[in-house]
Amino acid sequence: MNPECNDVRVDRRSAWRLAGRFLLPVDPSRGADSPRWLGVGVWLPAWGLLIGAAYAASFRLLWLWLGEHQHIRLAPMAALLAIDVCWLGYRLLAGAATVAGSWPDRQIRSPSSSPVLAMVVFLVTAIVVKFALLVSLPAGAVTWPADWRQHLRVLYPYVMYRPLILMPVWGRWAVLLAGTIGRVAPDGSDRLRQWAAGSRLTVVMTWWAAITTLTVLYVSPTIFHVGWSVLISLGMLVVAYLASFVLARRFGGQTEATVTAAGWIVEMAFLLAYLPVARYIYWY
Repeated sequence: MNPECNDVRVDRRSAWRLAGRFLLPVDPSRGADSPRWLGVGVWLPAWGLLIGAAYAASFRLLWLWLGEHQHIRLAPMAALLAIDVCWLGYRLLAGAATVAGSWPDRQIRSPSSSPVLAMVVFLVTAIVVKFALLVSLPAGAVTWPADWRQHLRVLYPYVMYRPLILMPVWGRWAVLLAGTIGRVAPDGSDRLRQWAAGSRLTVVMTWWAAITTLTVLYVSPTIFHVGWSVLISLGMLVVAYLASFVLARRFGGQTEATVTAAGWIVEMAFLLAYLPVARYIYWY
């Protein structure tokens, strides 16, 4: 066996683990100087897919356990939001809160030195709005559609779970895109500088095409609805680019806070775009 192949395999595994370390609230200093950060960017959307699957599975269990009241899933969505805020989506929300607290000064502050009132107001508003959007997601039918996708089984879940999968995928893809927009700020972290340098626009657009395909698969019950799915994907591309560009200009380059904030913005934008389209497509 070629030893170089083993090295590539190890590097890919290391890059995968480091991508998770970047997206999850774990010790940021461990492995921060590893040269394998160069290959991290390509794995960020893949982690988004894994996180989306965790959201869908968690909500399935929470829905069975906590139930619903008059077709409103308050308790299971509140529990899922807690998972999002405290763990799987913590980095994106923390980045957005840091940006909100640092906006007037044009310089990213540490959470401890940011205005407490501004951050509290932002966090409360962000959590309430996201909860309202999640509760509004349509449950969909409990039968499989009469098309070829019924044979995908678990890979083609019920309507309720599809946006829970797509939302974090689009958010982590936006983090990847933000890393390629502009330069890294002088006070940006070394690991951000490394994986941003190793990311290419071709990789970003390849992932965009793949996620668009998944969005078409999940949001288009018939061929007549494909246009709506593509429109959502184009909207996410525009929102991600504009958010990344504005944040980079405001703070003199990208930081970990700005790229994760861009991911949070796109997550919210996806929910806002998906809900009216879902109501139109599914009629419930």
